[in-house]
Amino acid sequence: MSTTAAPFVGQYAQAAQRARTVAEIARDRFTADDNVRAALYTIAARLDAAAREFDAVPPGAYEELPTEATEELFMAEQIAVEHPAALFPAELGEYVLVPLVDRELPFPRRLNPVNPGFAKFAQRETEQAHALHLLHADGPHQWERTEDWLHQVFKVWEKHLRLEAEVRVDNGRPDDQR
Repeated sequence: MSTTAAPFVGQYAQAAQRARTVAEIARDRFTADDNVRAALYTIAARLDAAAREFDAVPPGAYEELPTEATEELFMAEQIAVEHPAALFPAELGEYVLVPLVDRELPFPRRLNPVNPGFAKFAQRETEQAHALHLLHADGPHQWERTEDWLHQVFKVWEKHLRLEAEVRVDNGRPDDQR
């Protein structure tokens, strides 16, 4: 029996577990807004469906990525984009696909506050980017305690997306327009 099939199948199981963990994070996220809560539950349902698709890959199969799973991830990402108040990164699927693809993990785009006097935004942005960089670089934590690692990563993303909303509001103030 070949020893290469087991680790490959294990990669699908790892992706499935990551999808379930991110779904749990979505379901556990608190919001008083019914529309945001519905979006979070829909994101979770899509991630659960992706997990089932990854789990359904038969042993010894050598598909690159199961089409149905990637479609579910794409739909979850679309919901995140359409509902920014859910505070989920648009690239959430990248964290699920880590065991199956060799790509860099996503980083948030620069916020660029209009008002140069708001160093507090820059400081918070720098701290969050640094925290995310450290988490992305922490291979042992990512692979040995994946659920904990994902919770930490998505907490940083939540903080960043909250900050992004603050900057967007501040940039929209009439006195900050250029």
